[in-house]
Amino acid sequence: MTLRTVIYARFSSTLQNSRSIEDQIAICRERCDREGWEVVEVFTDYAISGAAGIDENARPGLNSLLQRVEAGGVDQVLAEATDRIARHQGDAFSIREQLEFHNTRLFTLSDGEVNDITGMFLGWKDAKFRKDLGAKIKRGQRGTVKQGRSPAGLAYGYRKANKLDENGELIRGLREIDQDKADIVRRIFREYASGVSARAICNGLNKDGVPGPRGGVWRQSTINGDRKRKNGMLQNQLYIGKLVHQRTSKRTDPRTRRTLIQPNAEDTWITNDVPELRIIDDDLWKRVQERRASYKGQKAELCRRPKRLLSGLANCGVCGGGWIVISGKRWGCGISREGGKEACSNNRTITNDLFEARVLSGLKEHMLDPELVEIYVREYHLDYARRTKEIARESAKLKRQHEKAALKVERLVEAIADGAEDFVEIKDVLSKARGERDALAMELKNMESLPVVALHPTVVADYREEVAKLNAALTNSDEARLEAIPKLRSLVDQITIWPSDKKKGVKIEVTGRLNSILALANGDANVEECTLTVERVKGIEPSS
Repeated sequence: MTLRTVIYARFSSTLQNSRSIEDQIAICRERCDREGWEVVEVFTDYAISGAAGIDENARPGLNSLLQRVEAGGVDQVLAEATDRIARHQGDAFSIREQLEFHNTRLFTLSDGEVNDITGMFLGWKDAKFRKDLGAKIKRGQRGTVKQGRSPAGLAYGYRKANKLDENGELIRGLREIDQDKADIVRRIFREYASGVSARAICNGLNKDGVPGPRGGVWRQSTINGDRKRKNGMLQNQLYIGKLVHQRTSKRTDPRTRRTLIQPNAEDTWITNDVPELRIIDDDLWKRVQERRASYKGQKAELCRRPKRLLSGLANCGVCGGGWIVISGKRWGCGISREGGKEACSNNRTITNDLFEARVLSGLKEHMLDPELVEIYVREYHLDYARRTKEIARESAKLKRQHEKAALKVERLVEAIADGAEDFVEIKDVLSKARGERDALAMELKNMESLPVVALHPTVVADYREEVAKLNAALTNSDEARLEAIPKLRSLVDQITIWPSDKKKGVKIEVTGRLNSILALANGDANVEECTLTVERVKGIEPSS
């Protein structure tokens, strides 16, 4: 009997041999020649999963086949096996249903004619094989990680170090540090920890002609990655000698059949220590993660770095409005600029270079004036005394509550000794008593750990030297300037600008964060982490 036949062939992965398509078609044609079947047309899908779906976007070859069957003149669909047709039970049923509607049979070289019963069984088997294969691959990857080998791609900063085992077989997944690229990794981490944005880091790398991980340009997404999926260079724990696997899972949306990558809970990750692959030390890693954490929950526009050293710090002394860049290189009152003299009479302006120079001069020469430091220390100790009294009052209150809880516990313990069974109440009271006790201990610890301001005799000279270094960095390379700006901005709380008494010019008052200034003078890199309650001391920069 001559059957008008269409042949279908498919392979599922780009990792497989594309010649398997030609091989499938060849053996199907051989069967047609032996049986005397007429080959009407051949349809193929290259590198597409058997569970991708059956619409035009998912599997164009299969979709075209179904349209050809619908057009008529086809007696059977021939494939090597049912798993070539589909590896999804729903798809397999839908395909068979459409073929049956058009009086077209499904025939495979492995199983012959596929009817409802064999189709249901084979569809289940093919779908299960796909899921079992995925499970086996994951199990193999877990074993690979525990052996210190990478089951995934090659991270930037490393190169392959594959070796032969005792049987002469290739040991895959071994890695070693690529020192040239490792230096770039350290540069990225150092710059980010010092306050440089990912975008600025990319610009610097591209400007220096450093090829990106794929040979092209650097992109900020390569450095930042995705916070939920924990990818990107700044979140890659391999740089601190930890090989992490199974951070994400691939899930298929049953409606669209699109593969979605979803983050896994951290307690399901597979981690193995590989100290020989460490590139970043723990301190640098910690500083980078702390900076990333400080941006968590903030809108992207709020995390952007100011374009200029003093952006957002200056206000008009007349109207209180923002002091902004009103032309290419000149600053002025924004309200006066927009509303004229009726809105604000402060129509004075200053160039950006002179503005920065005068503020830096004020910081360097006046912000550690002995009289100002004395005021700061006096205010600090007043605040210290106030906080001590508050803690003492709270301590007495907590002690009384603790005593009441302890007495109640004693009574309930006695009740148990007399035969009472209400152990839950006793447990709750004990838990509350411990909580009150721990809270009291913490308050006392905080009171005892309040810092005492102690100024080294050379602190003023040290501070001026540090500001001079930062000032010099502003005129050096872009990288040095980007590193210096966050440190300098941390020293300034607010800048207020008035018209000078002369016909031209302005007066500038700088409100500085003295705690940050003292930290900088003492060599503390984390100047922004100083959080003393009293931190403002004003200093007027010299008139000029």
